Amino acid sequence: MRRTIYFLVFSLVALVLVGAGCISGTAAGPMGVYASLDKGDSWQPAFAYPTAKGVESIADLKVYRMHIDPSDPNTIYLATRGQGLFYTYNKGETWQSVPEMDKKFIYGLAVNPVDKCAIYVSDGQHIYKTEDCSRTWNIVFTEEIPTQRLVALTIDYSNGNLVYGALLGGDVLVSRDAGKSWQVTKRFKFELQSIEVDPFVSGRVYLASQKNGLYRSDDAGVTWTDLSVGLNNYTDSLSFYRLTLNPGQRDSLFWISKYGILRSNDAGETWSDMKLLTPPGSVNIYAFAINPKNQKEIYYTGTILGPKNEHLRSTFYRTVDGGENWVTKKLPTNSIPIQFVMNTENSSQLFLGFTSLSK
Repeated sequence: MRRTIYFLVFSLVALVLVGAGCISGTAAGPMGVYASLDKGDSWQPAFAYPTAKGVESIADLKVYRMHIDPSDPNTIYLATRGQGLFYTYNKGETWQSVPEMDKKFIYGLAVNPVDKCAIYVSDGQHIYKTEDCSRTWNIVFTEEIPTQRLVALTIDYSNGNLVYGALLGGDVLVSRDAGKSWQVTKRFKFELQSIEVDPFVSGRVYLASQKNGLYRSDDAGVTWTDLSVGLNNYTDSLSFYRLTLNPGQRDSLFWISKYGILRSNDAGETWSDMKLLTPPGSVNIYAFAINPKNQKEIYYTGTILGPKNEHLRSTFYRTVDGGENWVTKKLPTNSIPIQFVMNTENSSQLFLGFTSLSK
């Protein structure tokens, strides 16, 4: 195995990926992050970026992933497409950048649920770790194959020493000692896209591929169960966009694909499709969220691209009755909506990241 392991810590070469899914298209308008205090009825830009030169703006940031600190809802991390890593400690009022990550494409990010100052970041070739809340960073893993990419990271909710990584080429990485050493526990023969840990079951982890469905491990990545059989009942459901594990209900997860939104209440063994306003396959659903305190309150965005993959329009959708009825709202910018994060202490507060693929 040609890898260098250092004691210190949503074909990607051809495709640019969103969150946990693949998109195409350009956008026109501000990007960055917008915030809503009324469940998406209205939005305000959360752009303020104080620097030595004055207060600048993050409106030009192409958001790739957003991650809210599981122990502190005031803290949000912003991974970008080639513009580095940003974070806020005050719910988006102001943002700070991480100098060590300047101009890097941040593919993966994970915050230790037990120790909020322990954070892992991947720029595709390396895994970096900080143990002092982004003040200093060390490399704990290096991928030596130039065409390979480390596309996702996650940490067990109960055991902060248990860290997982997914490589585009199919390898699953596991560290059981907080990044000091790593091993490959599985080599899949297809492209991987996302890896997520179960918030209720320690050692249970889900792995999403780009075109080959969903897998689950119940023994911390050693053995895997193929969950794609149920997905095959839905046209284009293997064309993956996002995987969301329900933070408010055990064994509940959502699989967002080209088909639409599928839900499982038995850890991925069986699936049912959600009733949406948009017909199956008619829009690209990149952003999705569920209120952990109200299982019937669900949000998603639908994006329509033109014949040349240009961004035509995107719409915000909200239901408060589990999908029986939906409210639609116009979004605050014509850029592509990528990911929601919800304030876990105030579910009326939403954040939505936007992006563009234009150079």
